Amino acid sequence: MKTASNDTVRRLRKIIDEHHYGTKGLRERFGISGPPKPVDRNRVLHLTREITAENALVRLFLLGSSLARESTDVLPRELLDLALETGLIDIEEGRILPRAVIVPIEQLLFASDAFSMLGSDRSGDFVVPASTHAANFLRQLTLREPVGTTLDLGCGCGIQALFAAAHSQRVVATDISESAVGYARFNAALNGIDNIDCRAGDRLAPVKGEKFDLIVSNPPFVPGPAKQFVYRDSDLDLDEFCRQLLTDASNHLYDGGCLQLLFESVEIEGQNWPDRIRSWVRGTGCDAWVLHSPPVHPLHYAARRLADVDAAQPEQNTYEEWVGYFESRRVAAIHPAMITLRKRKARNWVHFHGVVADIDGEAGGAVRAGLRACDLLDQCAQDDALLGARLRLSPALRLEQQFARDNETWSPERSLLWMNNGLRMDAEVDMQIIAFLHQIHPDQTLRETIDGFGEAVSADPAKLVTDLLPVVRLFIGRGFIESASFD
Repeated sequence: MKTASNDTVRRLRKIIDEHHYGTKGLRERFGISGPPKPVDRNRVLHLTREITAENALVRLFLLGSSLARESTDVLPRELLDLALETGLIDIEEGRILPRAVIVPIEQLLFASDAFSMLGSDRSGDFVVPASTHAANFLRQLTLREPVGTTLDLGCGCGIQALFAAAHSQRVVATDISESAVGYARFNAALNGIDNIDCRAGDRLAPVKGEKFDLIVSNPPFVPGPAKQFVYRDSDLDLDEFCRQLLTDASNHLYDGGCLQLLFESVEIEGQNWPDRIRSWVRGTGCDAWVLHSPPVHPLHYAARRLADVDAAQPEQNTYEEWVGYFESRRVAAIHPAMITLRKRKARNWVHFHGVVADIDGEAGGAVRAGLRACDLLDQCAQDDALLGARLRLSPALRLEQQFARDNETWSPERSLLWMNNGLRMDAEVDMQIIAFLHQIHPDQTLRETIDGFGEAVSADPAKLVTDLLPVVRLFIGRGFIESASFD
């Protein structure tokens, strides 16, 4: 990006908005608002074949397609001048060449490198669009309580920083890539956000001596032999970069502050993966809540990474090199995960939760609820403490039932509990468990609830305690049951 004044960038945004280039307008026209997948690209090209200002913007900044100079006569002259001034486009040999894509997410716009940069001698410094799955996974899971200071560590084009600006008094956005920092600064201006301080530098060097209430990071987390892309690859072996980053970043948290870090960690043959992560957290003075997806076999992982944006790179590592890299290090699986660390002067805990479905909307509240659930489990590790707790069902808990028709009557065939908070947790239950959950009330202890339930079903309370406490602990961990004092 070229350096441009805030006034220049604001004028550019006004014209873009006037031509309905945003989330709502693009979705209404094409059903998507980000760069299309290959299967959608021809459809969008077909729908934008008529030469209009709106279609020209889509072809340039959503598809990254060049345009004949004469076809852009439909665009306002001021827009072309501002796009040239800011470096969004170039004009060469009678054609308009996009140098950036612009991705709308909610009400914000994010510029990043055009895909034509891939394959050039600058491809290693490619700044990826804000629409990547990883970036939006982290965005949706970010804690959104108001805080004083937030750090976006490895900011890329600035997606995490710009969203954090809405609930932070001050945001610092850092990246080792000068190009990424330039885009983050441009995007802050493009969206009229003025509380972000963008700094270039390696890892935590730009914030030496500073502490934060919240740190979010989507770092170069890919373990493998590739060393091609600043945004994706590191010089350290396997997942060592993420381990070091986690340890170093935890030292920049205020007491009570949180770090949310995306990472991919390896499981070594004969070793326990959760123990590997526990070793990362040990000594940080933090609780750790690890949200993880199913592990990926190295053979599948290698194929997936070769399908990344570097697929057209002639110097990319081969499939055999990826597989050989993992085999030589006895890697049994790769685990995609997000860890939330919370700085706390106490006996710290580590808990793991599996992701069973895609994140559905904003789920930062579910992360906060997860931390509180783990606190409750820690406080009630002894049975007497749990039996003395006052509990309630989460307002986000839902019961879904299927009924089967038999002998002209309906009977429940399947009952599923699940959380409607963006981060789906579920469990199949029987009617007895449903009846027990119906008895939970914040005005009584769990022991009183079990005693009352035992009387209602004529069951031995002591046996019910033995049978139900593991269920209660499981349901607390999944968020179904929470402390009655939960805010």
